[in-house]
Amino acid sequence: MNMNVKLVGIPEQIMAGAVKAGIAKTKTDAIMLGLLELDNRYKLLEQMEDGEDLREAKRIERDITLGKEKIISAKEFEKRTGIRIAKKR
Repeated sequence: MNMNVKLVGIPEQIMAGAVKAGIAKTKTDAIMLGLLELDNRYKLLEQMEDGEDLREAKRIERDITLGKEKIISAKEFEKRTGIRIAKKR
């Protein structure tokens, strides 16, 4: 994604400081690092993935209710796929 951003004041000073200190090679790198830290702090991508997982679970539950999908046992899964499921201790 390409975009033009105008930073003034403190954000501009922080970005310039990151480049001057060698934390970021360019102003663009400084912005990208800031965005990564924003995600690290607030778990934004994780929240989006959780929402997608919830929607998918609801879809599967609906399809099971409508008879479009069915639940199989772990033993049947292993038989069909050849993948062993570790037993809980």
